[in-house]
Amino acid sequence: MRIRRFRRQDAEAVSHIIKECYLKLNIGGHTKKGLKLQIDWNSPENLVKRAKKIKYYVALENNKIVGICGYDNKKVHTLFVDIKYQKKGFGRRLLSRVLNQAREEGLKSIKCWSTFYAEEFYRSFGFVRRKEINSPKDIRLVEMKKTF
Repeated sequence: MRIRRFRRQDAEAVSHIIKECYLKLNIGGHTKKGLKLQIDWNSPENLVKRAKKIKYYVALENNKIVGICGYDNKKVHTLFVDIKYQKKGFGRRLLSRVLNQAREEGLKSIKCWSTFYAEEFYRSFGFVRRKEINSPKDIRLVEMKKTF
C-alpha cells in the first residue's frame, strides 16, 4: 500500500470508485436524487476543480488507485475506498495521513460530513457527532468534529 498526493490524471479512477460506493453500498439517508447529486458532485471534472483548494491523497495497491481522502483548513473531504478494498486498512491509512498533515499545519480541530455508513469509522478516530445535516434535503449526512 502506498499513499501519495492526488494528480489530475487520477480523477477518472477516483470518480469511478466514488460512484460505485454510492450505487452499491447502503450508505443510508440519501434519496435517488441525492445519490445522483453526490455522484455528479464527484465527477472527474469537479474533483480536479476542488483539488485546487483541497489537499487530496490517493491510496494505491500495485499501482492501482483504491481510495481517496482530502482536507482543507476546516474539513475532511471525500473519503472513499474501492468496495473490493474496504476493511483492509486503506481508509484508516488515508484518514491518518490527512489528520497528521492537518495537525502538522497547526489545525486545532477538523470537521467531516459523514454518511451514516461511515459514522462509526470516524468515531474510531476520535470524531464526535455534532448534528445531522440535510445538504440539500435529498442528502442526509452527519457533521462530526475532531479536536487535536
